[in-house]
Amino acid sequence: MTDTTDILGYVLCRTCHQPKAIKQGKGKRAAFVHGRCECGPDTRTGKAAQAEMKAYQSLEAVQAQIEAMKQPEPEQTESLPIQTEKQTQSPTEPETKQEPQSQPVTTVKCVGIGAFLGLVCGGIIKTIKAVA
Repeated sequence: MTDTTDILGYVLCRTCHQPKAIKQGKGKRAAFVHGRCECGPDTRTGKAAQAEMKAYQSLEAVQAQIEAMKQPEPEQTESLPIQTEKQTQSPTEPETKQEPQSQPVTTVKCVGIGAFLGLVCGGIIKTIKAVA
């Protein structure tokens, strides 16, 4: 009988970019695999995390992935003709103005708007009560 604490394989840790050792769980966690790397233990039991950890490979394959990540990508110098926006439009199409992208409302703005509306509505209600 083999020991259940044996390392099944390795995956690449997305956080520290080091090999993460994958082992089979014991006891009530026997249905799950777990990992350990420089970051610490990874005992997530979600489907996505388990699928990622069950796709373990040999240590050599993971180290090859790490080395490939460290290599700088070669620059691609393709000689494509540079076209301006006016050259790409057909002469029959009218020029369209680009509308600016709308910015999302931040939490601070929402709180400010809420405080302002509360102050205004509260003042109106206070005035109505005072008149009535």
